[in-house]
Amino acid sequence: MAIGDGLTYWSPTINMQRDPRWGRNQEVPGEDPYLTSQYSKAFVEALQGTDADSSSSSSSSRLRLGACCKHFLANSLEHWGNYSRHNFDAQIDQEDLHNYYLLPFEECVKSKAAGVMCSYNAVNGAPACANPWLLQQVLREKWNFTGYLVTDCGALSDVVRGHNFATDDTQTSAMAKNASVDVNCGNTFGVGLLKAHNEGQVTGATINESFERMARIQFRLGLFDSPKKDNPQEDIASIGSPQHRQLALEAALQSIVLLQNKNNLLPLDVNEKKSLAVIGPHFNATKGLFGNYHGSPCKCRSDGNMDDDFSCIETPLQAIKRMKSPDQVKSLMGCDIAGKDGSNTDIERAKKLAQESDIVILLLGLDQSQEKEELDRYETTLPGLQPNLMESILDVAGEKTIIVLIHGGSVSLGDIRSKAGAILSAGYGGEVASDAIASVLFGYYNPTGKLAATMYPSSFVHEIPLTEMGLRVGVGRTHMYYQGNPEYAFGHGLSYSKWKIDWIDDSGSYVEDSNQNTPPTLKLHESISTRLQLSVQNAGPHTPGSSQTLLLFWRPFNGINEEDASSDFIPVDRNEKRKIRQKLIDFQPTSFLDIGQSETIEFELNWKDFALWDSTNNASLVSPGSYELVVQVADTHMIRRLEVVSSLNIQEDDAFSQQLRHSTTLS
Repeated sequence: MAIGDGLTYWSPTINMQRDPRWGRNQEVPGEDPYLTSQYSKAFVEALQGTDADSSSSSSSSRLRLGACCKHFLANSLEHWGNYSRHNFDAQIDQEDLHNYYLLPFEECVKSKAAGVMCSYNAVNGAPACANPWLLQQVLREKWNFTGYLVTDCGALSDVVRGHNFATDDTQTSAMAKNASVDVNCGNTFGVGLLKAHNEGQVTGATINESFERMARIQFRLGLFDSPKKDNPQEDIASIGSPQHRQLALEAALQSIVLLQNKNNLLPLDVNEKKSLAVIGPHFNATKGLFGNYHGSPCKCRSDGNMDDDFSCIETPLQAIKRMKSPDQVKSLMGCDIAGKDGSNTDIERAKKLAQESDIVILLLGLDQSQEKEELDRYETTLPGLQPNLMESILDVAGEKTIIVLIHGGSVSLGDIRSKAGAILSAGYGGEVASDAIASVLFGYYNPTGKLAATMYPSSFVHEIPLTEMGLRVGVGRTHMYYQGNPEYAFGHGLSYSKWKIDWIDDSGSYVEDSNQNTPPTLKLHESISTRLQLSVQNAGPHTPGSSQTLLLFWRPFNGINEEDASSDFIPVDRNEKRKIRQKLIDFQPTSFLDIGQSETIEFELNWKDFALWDSTNNASLVSPGSYELVVQVADTHMIRRLEVVSSLNIQEDDAFSQQLRHSTTLS
């Protein structure tokens, strides 16, 4: 069912995956603000396109489609305990707001997104869609957002009935319109806006400004242009084409993360005459391979019913049998996703099958009965009898077991995961998820995926409530602040190949000692034009080749070790107020590299990469002291020291910081 002209899309969703229990983690790119900001930028620019022939400013140039970044702001709780997104007040201090929650939306605005959607929840006492500080002062004035602002559907009703922030729809309409909301998804404006205007709560000028913003987007989308001869049915007919399927396959392949691979159990040899047992609640999955918000992949229903047809979707079992001789593959469910009764007999049968087989592929995880819009989790362990099934299989099959996780929010497996031979995180891979999983299992694709969110131990949910929005409270959240030991860290992701990285100095020579005593130095008001350069090599042995993504972090250097005894490193202040562990500041992909091939990757560092918000100064500050630069690829990482000798107030000296590009040399 189509609504409107199909030219404006309420996407991307760029809320932060700040807690594994949130039901909509499956919709967002991850827990890191830099990663999510880059996703926001790429999504908006790809969706909207650019008008290369236009000499006008980017705020008035032609749009191919209209992106709308959502949900502004701090929308990461659905229904948990006595709280729902319709009455929850997200209390966030200024450090977390500026260092974490606001960053992706600021990047969205810089990318000239046509729209922004405000969220159901309140932020620091005021509902997001009636929050003048958030919408008018930050979004409109500070970031200069000129696009349209739309409410989440029914959010204005929540201002009265959920948050008790207004007395009626009239007052709510005035609050929202005066905070610069343009479009109401709901009927609150229809009920209350005219009355609010007649009573003088909203001026005609405010309404006209809102109309102008919406009309400007319509003009940019070409709605007032002469009818085109192009037939949109041709574009519609291309949906599901071989080119689209290939793109879906590439996305599914790139999202698979190899978490563990003992004794190179993976990839499996398709020609080896070994018996395979395919076990677990997702072994025959079709709809379970999809997250939420999907179309009808096989047959659209004319009655608009959302009970879609998934009969054309290949199951993991079918994909494995397509690549492996079917007579070598046997299967059992063992248990369903969340059932707790009547499955012990099935687990015993699955255990027997696992014991008799050479290799076990155990497909576990979540589905939309466990996590989705309006549904958060309380535990991060596998639901139902899946932990019993996993333990039973690992007891008899041990390191010949390959666990494949289908999930959105991260899952805690516990210490028993060490018994498995290999573990894959496959997410919700969509229409060709099974093809992607089988391709990785049998080595037709060398894994490239990295975890976009920390996989915490199960104890995490008992240490910090979902309602706590702070990142630096208690045990902390995300790779930036978590003080515990994760089961698998943000950025983790193995490869079937070994990868070698070396620093390169300005002359192009390789450097074997990556922990030199003399650190690269950044000095305020000193122009430094050198770069951070590395050589990356695919050292094999797996074929085909692969690409990899290099991650660049900084972290505070917190002490002097023996090899640095002669240095003058001054630790960066890491007090209890900040206690940041690390910060992702860049990532770069390699090209596809065959065995033995190498490539040079370059990073460039900016002062802002080292800045953190400081409420005392009401500005982003770069602190002087010693840092560690960490480059990570697959299971390899290298560390360099970096010395910042002067502080910089980014807000007060923003023009200067934009001009200066600071980087390190590899020597």
